[in-house]
Amino acid sequence: MNADELLKRYAAGERNFHETNLKEASLREAFLIHINLACANLKEINFALANLRGANLIAGKLKNACLVMTNLNGANLSRADLTFARLTGADLIEANLENANLSDTKMIGVNLSGACLCAANLMEANLIDACLDNTNLEKANLSEAKLRGASLRRANLRNAFLCETNLEGADLRGADLRGANLSGAFLCGANWEGAKRDEATIFSGTIQFCIRQV
Repeated sequence: MNADELLKRYAAGERNFHETNLKEASLREAFLIHINLACANLKEINFALANLRGANLIAGKLKNACLVMTNLNGANLSRADLTFARLTGADLIEANLENANLSDTKMIGVNLSGACLCAANLMEANLIDACLDNTNLEKANLSEAKLRGASLRRANLRNAFLCETNLEGADLRGADLRGANLSGAFLCGANWEGAKRDEATIFSGTIQFCIRQV
């Protein structure tokens, strides 16, 4: 299926495009709210500035996809493959990304507030200046991710992997870090007022303890 056919069928009221092959299609600025693209082949697709609010993208193949400034609020991306995808400036408020693969993604300035990222793979992801307030990152892998200047207020990071993660200047106020592994993380200038820690929270290796505690 090509992009024009999908848009025509969507305009006619069709919403179910389960397992559709749209590899390398251009759907820039498309209006596709509540569309079902579960298990679809969306590799290298261009969804820049598109509105995919409430979309079903469960187990979607979105490797190398362009999702710059895309509206994915409330979308279901659980188990989706988003490796090397570009999501700079995208909105994913209250989106479901449980068990999604977001390794090596570019997510600068993305809004993930209230999203579920339980057990998601965010290894080496670029989340500079991202908003992850109230986000559920329990058991997520954020090893070597860039979270410089990110907001993680009241985020759930229980048992998360933050090994060698760059959290310089990050806002961790009220975050739950119980059981998290921050060995080798860079925490210079981070603010973790009211953050929860316990004996299982690991601070070892090359952590930079110039942490701001207001």
